[in-house]
Amino acid sequence: MLKKPLSSAVPITVLACCLSLLGACSGSREDVRVTFCKDLISALQSDPEAIEWTGEDNTFQRPEFAVTELTFDVMERDGGRGSRRAACHYAYDALEDTAVNLAYPFDAYATLPYKMTLDGVALSDAELLRMINAEQKRRGRQALQTLQKGVEDAADKVRAGIGQ
Repeated sequence: MLKKPLSSAVPITVLACCLSLLGACSGSREDVRVTFCKDLISALQSDPEAIEWTGEDNTFQRPEFAVTELTFDVMERDGGRGSRRAACHYAYDALEDTAVNLAYPFDAYATLPYKMTLDGVALSDAELLRMINAEQKRRGRQALQTLQKGVEDAADKVRAGIGQ
């Protein structure tokens, strides 16, 4: 039985790695701004697993800002549930309206909020900036871990193919 040379395994490995990363990136079709706002809200909770999302309302004040308002229940220590709401405000960030912006209104707005409220109380600019930075670092670490896992899995497959 002829063994394939190592050079033909490299493109297959790269392709497998890319496909696994693409698979890791796919997921819900929820807008990134909504997901980011949910992640910020979760970071504010002592037990992020106790959150149950109950509503989402996105409003657009063209060309000034967009707001995603989220409602959620949180499991209290006594076993009850408390209803809460939060809103993230996003600045308009387009030079002009395009067909894409009209079809997908959020595309015309910044991806990071400039203001956030929790139960009607605005977070300070310093607190919001600290939370945004922490969330971006968490996401960066998560992306690196996913990439590392993909590379390790591809390397294991190459090693297994060479050993045959």
